[in-house]
Amino acid sequence: MKILVTILLFFMFVNSVVYAHGECCLSRSLTEATTSDMSVAGNLGLSLQYEYSNMKTIRDGSNSVSHNTVLDRVTEEWPVMSSETRSFSIPTRMIMQKYSFLGAYRLTERFQFLVNIPYVINDMYMRKITRDSMGMDMKMDMKMDTVEGPGDMTLMGLYTLHADDLVQPTKKLTLGLGVKTPTGENDEVTESGSLVHAMMQPGTGSWDPLFLVNYMRSFSPLVLQANLLYHMTTEGDQGYEFGDKVSLDIIARYRLASYVSPGLELNGLYAGEDDDHDGMYSRPDTSLLDNTDNTGITSLSITPTVRVNVPGTGCSVDLKFQKPLYQHANGTQQVVDWRAFASVVWAF
Repeated sequence: MKILVTILLFFMFVNSVVYAHGECCLSRSLTEATTSDMSVAGNLGLSLQYEYSNMKTIRDGSNSVSHNTVLDRVTEEWPVMSSETRSFSIPTRMIMQKYSFLGAYRLTERFQFLVNIPYVINDMYMRKITRDSMGMDMKMDMKMDTVEGPGDMTLMGLYTLHADDLVQPTKKLTLGLGVKTPTGENDEVTESGSLVHAMMQPGTGSWDPLFLVNYMRSFSPLVLQANLLYHMTTEGDQGYEFGDKVSLDIIARYRLASYVSPGLELNGLYAGEDDDHDGMYSRPDTSLLDNTDNTGITSLSITPTVRVNVPGTGCSVDLKFQKPLYQHANGTQQVVDWRAFASVVWAF
């Protein structure tokens, strides 16, 4: 019996994502689970994945704005002199890394079970402007403490609704139903005792349903696939609710040689606006990030890929590089400039 196993190299995102919280990365892992064309003997497949997201650009809607321009807009609203000291901070760079373990087990010819266990490392650099009571402004760049730890585990079942051949299909329709579980911490705090920004937390604190549809069509040596994922978010235990996410991936892969397959992907993402129900993360007067008006995004990215199958080992390696073509952010946000992915898959 054979199974399709996913391989991914990293980036979402997540969804997406100002990708808020790297949720798009979740969509990437699940997408890979249904878009790999590697068939392996046996019922078990394992994958180790790495994702690196670099975020530096700030967008106001579709327009890119400089970090200092954002700060100048804020200070224009401040009184020249006041009895109170005012401050406001913005991110100048974020680096999000994710290591993921993905396991796939085929229970029947049509049903496959997936588990995705991530470990996240988030770093952020900030620029803070302070105006004292005499009207003097001072800017300071700083690096925030690294936030890292186990992320939210995802469980999903995949069912082959239609295939012209269950072993080596040229046409295949797959449906997926899953849940993202709140296994990651979402209450990390700074040295001052305030909650770390919601998107920098390892987890969301919520149980989120996931719905997936994948269609594959093979015109050997060319394989085309479309993958649609809906991530329905719910309120976390700290009262924060990330926006729902919808991702659509169009994938083409061409077997150039026996063991090498280059490919190209178009990745669309819509992420809705977040809601801080209890106001525990919201500090809109002092931080660009801690303002739910600055959440949610629509984006389109392009991703060149290459897959290498290692002869006689049951192992394959995927490398991907993702670059946004279009981004429209709600409010003013720091967005992804590029993502890189790498993954290794073993079949047993």
